[in-house]
Amino acid sequence: MSYDAPLKGLKLSGEEKNGIIRRFAGTIRFPTISMPEDFSLEPFHDMRDYSARVWSKVFSVLEMELLGGASILLKWAGDPSLEPVMLAAHQDVVPAGEHKHWSHDPFGGEIFRNRIWGRGTIDYKCGYGGMLEAVSLLLAGGFKPRRTVFLAFGHDEEVGGFHGAKAITESLKNSGIVCSSVLDEGGYIYSESDGSFTAEVALAEKGYASFRLKADAVQGHSSVPPDRTAIGTLARGLVALDDASMSLPDIPGGISSSRWAATTFAPTILSAGHKENVLPGTAEAVINTRPSPGSSVAEVFEFIHSIADPLGITVELLDNASISEPSTVSSRQTGDFNALETSILHTVAPGTGFRCGVFPAATDSRRYSQVAKNTYRFLPVHLDRRGVGALHSADESISITDYLMCVEFYAEYISRVSSEG
Repeated sequence: MSYDAPLKGLKLSGEEKNGIIRRFAGTIRFPTISMPEDFSLEPFHDMRDYSARVWSKVFSVLEMELLGGASILLKWAGDPSLEPVMLAAHQDVVPAGEHKHWSHDPFGGEIFRNRIWGRGTIDYKCGYGGMLEAVSLLLAGGFKPRRTVFLAFGHDEEVGGFHGAKAITESLKNSGIVCSSVLDEGGYIYSESDGSFTAEVALAEKGYASFRLKADAVQGHSSVPPDRTAIGTLARGLVALDDASMSLPDIPGGISSSRWAATTFAPTILSAGHKENVLPGTAEAVINTRPSPGSSVAEVFEFIHSIADPLGITVELLDNASISEPSTVSSRQTGDFNALETSILHTVAPGTGFRCGVFPAATDSRRYSQVAKNTYRFLPVHLDRRGVGALHSADESISITDYLMCVEFYAEYISRVSSEG
């Protein structure tokens, strides 16, 4: 089969494009699943061995450091007197869930109807494979970066990046390295209500914090319920929180889209009772929040407490690896941003709009921001009407056109941004 999707900046034959697609599909066949508890690193080692084989020039020319157990840091050396730049993607994926909900094997890397199917095709092996493919093509063409380029591939982003991105960050810090910017996931090509498309670069991302709400009451027989029960009290608190909203901070300068800018509150876990005729003494709920830029985890805690406390509900911040403050807003007035915007507009289809916004979820860039002056989030993948909600769904897939566009985009961006300075 031959794929005719264009690669405007790369002169490749149909068979070369076939190879690009096959190599990417191969990465999907490794179940690199991360979990909150211990998880196997064997699939990550296997995928790294596969990658070193199919992108052999990349792994033979660039310096590689293995960190945190399975994370990869690749260094493409340039002039050491110039600020380096970094691109990041994560190797890990969320569980696929029940396979019966999938039209294709979630770890089959199947190619069907001009799409590649499987867990991680969008989130975020298209970045992992796309970057490696782009560097391989640039090496084959004799390109040499003026500035050093780092490729950072964490292995536990989906559970907070506590071992992967954190270890990569510490390695760079220990070497005294500060990058001019890092490019990570978090902006996409969105479908608009009028049928048009817009490429959105996220200049900031929300924070992450979960809280446990707990209501207590007297345990007793369900035939004689008191005026207030633990479940009833907790339910009133959840409804009050659902009806309330934090005031939206002023939209920071440089951001042209306020979509997803507000702090969100989502009840995700409920726990109460163990027998149908016994009133439980305790009812609990976990609320996952995404604090907006300009807010803070402490401010969100105080907001929830102000609603829960009058009802007799206690609030506790869950201290885990995923907790993070909302990011600062990165600058558009940099050479790196200019290289990014130009690369996007040269790569996407004519007529695609462009804007800057806020990413509603957390990424590994919250770790990398410690070693980068600015953080930009984008990959050239079209999301359907569900937007970001499509990322962890069943039947995750990417069009062949979009994946080839990823390769072209990363090749153009690396060649442009590494020539800055």
